[in-house]
Amino acid sequence: MFSSYYLNYLLSQINKVIHVSNVIMLVMDNYEQQKIVEVVLYILNKTGGIDFYHLFKILYFAERDHLAKWGDKIISDDFYALKYGPVPTRLYDAVKHQNTSDSKLSDRLWQVAEFAGDDAPNVLLPKRKADTDYISLSEISALDNSINKYSTKLFEELKRISHDEVWEKAFKDGHNIISPLDMAKASGATDATINYIKEQISIDKALS
Repeated sequence: MFSSYYLNYLLSQINKVIHVSNVIMLVMDNYEQQKIVEVVLYILNKTGGIDFYHLFKILYFAERDHLAKWGDKIISDDFYALKYGPVPTRLYDAVKHQNTSDSKLSDRLWQVAEFAGDDAPNVLLPKRKADTDYISLSEISALDNSINKYSTKLFEELKRISHDEVWEKAFKDGHNIISPLDMAKASGATDATINYIKEQISIDKALS
């Protein structure tokens, strides 16, 4: 018998999609919004709290590695190439309280997280533990590896590392959306994984 989490996950795959310069943008449902919140809580609990710049970069590199190894995204968010590096766009808006009309992600996030205060105004702290039923073992592994590698790096070093060829391509393209395919390639995905991702993109386009 399927668990409610698994059934919700299957339903989440039937998302609406928006095309921007041949890049597919998923419109997140309630399950995927909650999953982002749980992933954020996982990172905040593992680090003891972290500024949102490091949070976004941890997510970016975890996403790259998971795509390269498994061909699947961790979160249903689109990474944008902004001036200081890649950011998950809907989560960025949620942290900045810039909610979009199709998302209550900001409300969900601030129910379970908070800023540290005047002494550390950009540091996010968790109000509870993450519900890891939303996060697979392979996703946890990718998150842990990214936390261990990037959570303590200084701002300038992290900026330099994240301004890679993937960021540069999207930044120069103008639409700024970083392709999951480019992310996977940059992290050493095999030809079989690349073909799998291409197939998923083709299916998403056909269903849109």
